[in-house]
Amino acid sequence: MKPIKFFFASILALTFAACSNTENDDFDNNASSFESMVSTYGIQMATPSKDISDVPSVTTEEMGSVLEALRRSGNTARECELEISEGFYSNGSDRETVKMNAGYRAQTNNGAFVGQFDLSVALNFNIDKGSVYYVGTTYSSSTSLFGWEGYGVSLSTTADGESVFNSTAYLYFRVSDRDNQLVKVQVVLEGSYNFESGKGMYHLGLSR
Repeated sequence: MKPIKFFFASILALTFAACSNTENDDFDNNASSFESMVSTYGIQMATPSKDISDVPSVTTEEMGSVLEALRRSGNTARECELEISEGFYSNGSDRETVKMNAGYRAQTNNGAFVGQFDLSVALNFNIDKGSVYYVGTTYSSSTSLFGWEGYGVSLSTTADGESVFNSTAYLYFRVSDRDNQLVKVQVVLEGSYNFESGKGMYHLGLSR
């Protein structure tokens, strides 16, 4: 009888050990994957604030798929779009909006589809009697994977009349398999626009 009891006790012990090892392996793999992403994509810890709220919860793998999509297209140059609102202001002057829209497809390393997401930055200008006045920047996104927040833009004018701009914004993630830790990743927008020709180029990508 004793050998039978010992046999079942051994099976239970081995089963428990196997489950424990699997859980530890999953935890170690998640931790290792997250730490790797921190150095690769420049992930920073973030604290909740009034500027950013209701950040969607995603896994480490889902966050990585978004960041990799941005990293791959970071050097892609795109044309700016122009939108004119005639007589937008009460004094009859127009508003010109230089729009920069970029769409992405996020998928995991094994090819599983995570989702589409869009990022958009619009530079708004008041055009009055031939003079151009910057009046603000609008950041928007279409996604259920992260929060997107920008804080204005830096503008300068070159000798040939082009407006050169750059801005810093952040993607915010709440990582479900890291105790819903709130993190952020810096995104940089750089480009130029010529109001006389109505043309310009830009690129949007991670800061590293």
